[in-house]
Amino acid sequence: MGFVRVAGHESVLRAPLAPDAIDAACRQAFGSDTRIVSCEPIRHGRFNTTYRIIPDGRDPVILRVSPPARAPLFRHEHKLLLREAAVHARLARIGPVIPRVLHLDLSCTTLPRPFLFLECRPGTVWDDSAARIPPAQAAALWRAFGGHVRKIHAITGERFGSPLPGEGRSSHADWLLALFEDLATDLEERKLLVPGLTEFRRALAARRARLEADEPPRLIHGDLWPRNVLVTEEGGVWRISAILDAERAFWGEPAAEWIFSHLAIPSAFWEAYGADLSPARLCGDALLRARVYQARGALQLILECWRAGTSAAFAQANFRASALALQALHS
Repeated sequence: MGFVRVAGHESVLRAPLAPDAIDAACRQAFGSDTRIVSCEPIRHGRFNTTYRIIPDGRDPVILRVSPPARAPLFRHEHKLLLREAAVHARLARIGPVIPRVLHLDLSCTTLPRPFLFLECRPGTVWDDSAARIPPAQAAALWRAFGGHVRKIHAITGERFGSPLPGEGRSSHADWLLALFEDLATDLEERKLLVPGLTEFRRALAARRARLEADEPPRLIHGDLWPRNVLVTEEGGVWRISAILDAERAFWGEPAAEWIFSHLAIPSAFWEAYGADLSPARLCGDALLRARVYQARGALQLILECWRAGTSAAFAQANFRASALALQALHS
C-alpha cells in the first residue's frame, strides 16, 4: 500500500492570526517589551497554524496555534496540541533533535486558541531535500532516523491511547475498538459510505483477544514521515537536525506508527531500529494488528479527503485491501 498527500483546508484549520494577536502571544511568552523583527508563516503541515518568528534580541522561535473552535475536527483530532505538550518531556529524552518547548498557554485568554512556542531548529524539510541527497548519505540519514525512532519507542507508559491525564485505556483492544467506533461515527455524521466497514468492525470485535498488545504501552510519535524531519548539510555530510510535530502522539505498540504500514522504508532504517515491523515481515496476531492499523490510516485519510474536497478513491481502495487482508488472516 502507498500513501497520498492531502492538501489541508487552510482557511478553516490553519486560520491565520492577526498581527496584534501574534504580538500579544510573544509579549506573554518573552516579556512585555518584546518586539517582533520578522514573522513568516510556515506552510508545511496540515493542522496547526505555524509561524517562524524572530523577536528582537532573541534567536528565532516557532509559534504553533491550534485550529479555531469552528474548525471541522474529527474525534481523533481533538486536543492535539495538548497531546504534544503532554508527551514532550518524555519525548525530549531522546536528545536535541526534539525542539525545546519555550512557552505553553492552554488557557485561551491571550489567544482564543491554545498555543506554544518551540525552539527553532536549523535545517530544511527532509522530503524537500531528498532529491539532492546522494544515495549513501540518504542511507545514513535513514539509519540515523531508525536509531532515533528506536529511542522514542523505548519510552514506556501506563495506559493505551491518549497521553492526556484521565484519558487512555488499560486495554489495548478496548482503545483500538473505541478508535474505530469514533472513526465510524465521524464517517456516518458526514454521510461518507465505506463499503465493508460494518463487517470489518464486527470482525474486530470477534477477535478482541488478538488485538491486545504483547508489551506495555510505548510512546508512538504518530506522524514520523520525512515531511516532519529537518535535515542539515555541512561539508557534504547530511544529518537529522529535528523531529517535529508530535501532536498525534499516543501510547500503543511500535507497529502502530502509520509510516510502518503505509510507506516504503529502506532497510537501513530497520537495521538501526533493530527489527523490521513492516507488515510483510510480521505474522500471527502481530500481522493482524498491522492490517488493522492500515485500515485505521485509510479511514482517517477518507475523512481528510472529505475535508480537503479531494477524491478519496485511493483511501477507499486501501481500506478494501486492508479488510480483505484481515479476512484472509482469520478465514
